[in-house]
Amino acid sequence: MQAKHSKAQAENSWVRQAHAPIVSPNTFSAQAVQLKHCVGVHVDGSPSCIGVAIRDYRGSLFAASSKILPAPFSVEITEALALQEGVLLALDLGISHAIVESDALSIIQAITEGDLGGDLGHIVQNIKDISSSFSWCSFQHLKRSGNRATHELARAARISGVSWVWEGVCPSFVEHIIIEDSGG
Repeated sequence: MQAKHSKAQAENSWVRQAHAPIVSPNTFSAQAVQLKHCVGVHVDGSPSCIGVAIRDYRGSLFAASSKILPAPFSVEITEALALQEGVLLALDLGISHAIVESDALSIIQAITEGDLGGDLGHIVQNIKDISSSFSWCSFQHLKRSGNRATHELARAARISGVSWVWEGVCPSFVEHIIIEDSGG
């Protein structure tokens, strides 16, 4: 997948490879957002992939991430890493109020109940530490069907072999899902 932009698009929005510094020509005023994530774990030993979508209060896509992780991880660890990626992206964007949603009930429970044991303990602690930087943050469980856009973002990372972050522009391959989900 390659990002193609006209000069006008490049001036009004941006797309960057995930390892590039965050630099946006737009000024963002922090607001309440909704973070969702999805993961891709493969039995063939290829690296796990994650997708993160950050939506504003209207359901419009504000930012998204499609990322290849450095190794294959279990589903549970990949889910936790996806949540961590989402709160890190929101923090980088200057967001102050967040609702973090996941279909991984065990991860949501570990965060809300403060369960820091096992293989996930350090990741859960990181998520709690990062989320404490927000003025307000809530973690909620959602049904898997509510994560269609993030599933496509994770799938795009797997297919393309490239990690990306989008801000202020909706990736064309998820635009129809975002419109359907926001009632448009």
